[in-house]
Amino acid sequence: MHRAIALALLFCGAVPADQVEHSSQNWKQLRGKNLEMGISGERVDRVVAECRKAGLTVAEAEELFCPVYAAHDEQLPTECLFLKIEEGLAKGVDWKDVHKATDRRLECLRQADGLVMAVRSGRGGQHQHLVMHVCMAMESGLSADVFAKLFSRPGGFRYGRLIHVVEAGESLKLEGLTDSQVLHVMNDCLDRNLTGAEVFRMVDVFQEGFKQGKDYDTIHATLWVSPSSTSSDR
Repeated sequence: MHRAIALALLFCGAVPADQVEHSSQNWKQLRGKNLEMGISGERVDRVVAECRKAGLTVAEAEELFCPVYAAHDEQLPTECLFLKIEEGLAKGVDWKDVHKATDRRLECLRQADGLVMAVRSGRGGQHQHLVMHVCMAMESGLSADVFAKLFSRPGGFRYGRLIHVVEAGESLKLEGLTDSQVLHVMNDCLDRNLTGAEVFRMVDVFQEGFKQGKDYDTIHATLWVSPSSTSSDR
């Protein structure tokens, strides 16, 4: 995995030179280059509009998009990189600082991809979606070790279930749970084969419990108690 990441970093370093060689001469060409990558016209138009509003030249905008081009070539999700660019420019952040932030997100995407590929022989249909959510969760504070343990658990690898669980894990981390607590809950969800709706209901229970001043152990103890067993104890 480390070798793959090193090669990816080497490739990324070569991207700006390649982009200069095939640089866009105007906004129309730049828009077309992004559309060729399969990115929606609506997304491209929004980001290009933010670039022009911020006073960037075509060359500066194209340099800003280099992390997106690298992600595309490495089969990584590009949507969240465009989102980082769009949000940064909309907040008035200098485009070079936006570039640095987008580079950091690209590194996070590479790490997330490496974690998934460490236990997979290929990229499934929802691979990019999962990688994006793992990246976002790590940016929110969850460690890579949590996902290494989650993905290596026995019992198969179902993208749909994992995506919901990772989303929930990010929400719980933002609520203040420790990494070990989040991993415990995510494993609970997978052990019980919960649907997406059930997983998000679990997050609601934690959020409501914290508002009431309850701690993690108290809330967790009530998660998997069925209504029937509760009533029978009365």
